[in-house]
Amino acid sequence: MGINMFPDYDECRRNLENLIAWYKPAHRNEATTRFQIIDSLFFECLGWSKDDVVMEEYHNGQYADYSFNAPRRILIVEAKKEDLYFEIPAGKFKLEHSISSLSRDNANLKAAISQAAAYCQERGAPFGAVSNGYQLVAFIAVRNDGIAPLDGKALVFSSLEEMLENFLDLWQSLSKAGIEEKNIQARLIGNLQAQIPRKLSETIATYPGIKGRNVFQTDLQTVSDLVIEDLTRSETLEKTFLEECYCKTGALSQHSLASKTILETRYAALFDSNTPSPVLVQAVDRQGISPELLAESISRRPILLIGSVGVGKTTFIRNLMKVEAPSVFEKAITLYIDLGSKATLSADLKSFVIEEVIEQLRDNYEIDIEERNFVRGVYHSDLQRFRKGIYSDLYESDQQRFKEKEIELLERKITTPEEHLKQSLKHIANARQKQLIMILDNSDQRDEYIQQQVFLISQEIAEHWSTTVFVTLRPETFHRSQQIGTLSGYHPKAFSVSPPRVDLVLEKRLSFALKLTRGEIPIQSLPEGMGVRLSSLESVICSFLKSLKINRELSECIDNISGGNIRLALNLVRGIFGSGHVDTRKIVEIQRDEERGYTVALHEFLRAVIVGDNFYYDSSRSPIANLFDISSNDPREHFLLPLLIGAIHSLGSSSSNGEFVETSVIYEHLQGTGFTADQIDEALIVSTRKKMIETAARLIPQPGQIMPHTLRVTTLGLYHITRLCSLFEYVDAVVIDTPILDSEVRELISDVQAIDLRLDRAESFRGYLDLQWSKMNMQGLGFDWRNASGKLKTEIDRIRNVNSR
Repeated sequence: MGINMFPDYDECRRNLENLIAWYKPAHRNEATTRFQIIDSLFFECLGWSKDDVVMEEYHNGQYADYSFNAPRRILIVEAKKEDLYFEIPAGKFKLEHSISSLSRDNANLKAAISQAAAYCQERGAPFGAVSNGYQLVAFIAVRNDGIAPLDGKALVFSSLEEMLENFLDLWQSLSKAGIEEKNIQARLIGNLQAQIPRKLSETIATYPGIKGRNVFQTDLQTVSDLVIEDLTRSETLEKTFLEECYCKTGALSQHSLASKTILETRYAALFDSNTPSPVLVQAVDRQGISPELLAESISRRPILLIGSVGVGKTTFIRNLMKVEAPSVFEKAITLYIDLGSKATLSADLKSFVIEEVIEQLRDNYEIDIEERNFVRGVYHSDLQRFRKGIYSDLYESDQQRFKEKEIELLERKITTPEEHLKQSLKHIANARQKQLIMILDNSDQRDEYIQQQVFLISQEIAEHWSTTVFVTLRPETFHRSQQIGTLSGYHPKAFSVSPPRVDLVLEKRLSFALKLTRGEIPIQSLPEGMGVRLSSLESVICSFLKSLKINRELSECIDNISGGNIRLALNLVRGIFGSGHVDTRKIVEIQRDEERGYTVALHEFLRAVIVGDNFYYDSSRSPIANLFDISSNDPREHFLLPLLIGAIHSLGSSSSNGEFVETSVIYEHLQGTGFTADQIDEALIVSTRKKMIETAARLIPQPGQIMPHTLRVTTLGLYHITRLCSLFEYVDAVVIDTPILDSEVRELISDVQAIDLRLDRAESFRGYLDLQWSKMNMQGLGFDWRNASGKLKTEIDRIRNVNSR
């Protein structure tokens, strides 16, 4: 690792020189030693601020002298009185020593290190140190490599003079910057790599495998995609579809595990005190389209539609154009540009927008901006001035040459497509008395850089092109744009599009699909043989619609996994119709032949969702996370994710900030139970990436970076800890993706397919987790594995009884 010379390095070194010049032994007690020497050493010589430390931090009846945070609790220093001499073995001229050799025949030092190590392990601080003012011993207090901390090495400075002589070593190891970079860990034990047993999935040659579909399932998947998704975009069916299927926003489903507070603060709470919140106006509510939305169209600024991915921004726009305000759009020239599907291969986004506008004007409105008479109309005033210019004499004497000069002028005008299009749009607006409306949609399906570019383009078009511009953005992009300056000159006003109720959307969409399958709404150009497949799809849809109404567990599952993402909810439902994990032929036969029909069970649906098209569960491809996965040899980590989610939910329920909780509070709680900052970092990253929690401004935490300021649980996270972890279908899937630290239990976790053997495997896994939980001897805040384990056992027993009949 290179030497990092921070700006205060030399100043801190001079401060240590001054401390040495001042220092004289004086039989100081512990309090005086801390005040006069240790404070100076850390705050003046090692770059720490008093804001970085909690003095006399209380935990479980014990007080730690110094608890340093960077920004999480990371170093605990125990102070001892000056007279408590830490005798270093004679003849040792190195800085690194084994803790066992230091402790041998040195009861004072052994007791001090043991005390500091215990404090670190109880509070999740990875590094510890003890000091009597003029001596300092630092060590790794929390390890996951199978070696006990007190069997490791320590970094020892036997005097203040030795600290000065080796100041670079002292600085790199114990300064704030050095501790943040964990240099002392690299020095004493190298890069600590967790040696954990292989997962069962790593021993399966065909993992994750592909779950094959039979012909019937393949055909059913094809026709369901056509009826539920593709046909809804048909121009001939669009108005009918919107009238029958569009659901207004602003309601919370009865099946959602989240509170109404989360819905009400869905976007406003994304902004913290450092970034003022924009004025957010609901684009639509139960009364209809906000009057402010269309009124905003007279401004020379883009109209921002803010909404998370999948909440229905595109459907909102389509409904606005076709149903809510058709008179406005029918009288206007409307240019709809899909930046999600059509612009993906374009390297130059602005060029794509220009070409798309030119093409739509030509195809949809029969306006060719390069046609002779149109071009002359656009530049009529320029041609008038040209006739009075230096070539005016040619107009009378040589009209042919004059026309050639005019053509040269017009040629120069149209050789810059962007400027020519801008002038053409102005001409259309003035000459035809038409309002020009441009909609830049689906930019939120692209990366953040593209979204920033889309806004800049929309801002330029709205201001200079005589065009009303609608642009869709994700809320987190809007937030970051304000921070980095892209939106700094833009009045912070936006229209939010919140998701409608998932259960109502599914009911309307599936009912509409039924009308298509039954022929109540004609489908033009139906492919040959499609009728039979439509009939089968009709049976499956009828079964699923009925199941949604009578099976609360199924509705709850879809609602909370999708978390307001309507696109995801529809994909989950469509996925089951042709899934290789679902016996759809059986569903069709029972639905047709039995009076009661077929009710889809939760376990059937869950298997298709958790595993997808794979044969085995693969966490990298599944929308469902493995709560019990671990990154180190610490068995407690099996419960870190559910404890994290539970703590955020429990503490957030009493929060006045839209159920957001300060990240520091979560670290304090979890480190107080013995988890390290690194473990919590990893859990936060996994939870955010799997959408089980969300952060302020939807920032994605990155390894080694400062974590977001606040956190909030999502419905998906709640569903994981309140439902999924106690379901056999879930445990049966994730057990192959979980390292088992107990060798005897690991022998019982094998690749089996028969239901009775899978039940045995799940029971072994449950017993293993029970044992690990019992060793923790704790009450989880917002999560208790004992409750989940009891429910899981009940379900395993129920399945055994059903299977044995």
